[in-house]
Amino acid sequence: MAQTVTIEESKLNQILKTLTEIKQEVAKLAEKVDSKEPAYGSDEWWEWSDKKAEKDIKAGNVMKFKSAKEAAEWLNS
Repeated sequence: MAQTVTIEESKLNQILKTLTEIKQEVAKLAEKVDSKEPAYGSDEWWEWSDKKAEKDIKAGNVMKFKSAKEAAEWLNS
């Protein structure tokens, strides 16, 4: 039995955007699982984490805040 559901284009776009975001998050998780990340908190993990952070900084994948208040507001938004 076929059923048809009609939705507004804006709602469809919102659903597609959400699905794309979910797909990106799943890809990040898969990458993390496949990366053989060292055990959290170990000396190896800290070294690995520092290198990863330096790479992100160089690539510009960072957010800058003028104050702790501004950072807290962003986190709570």
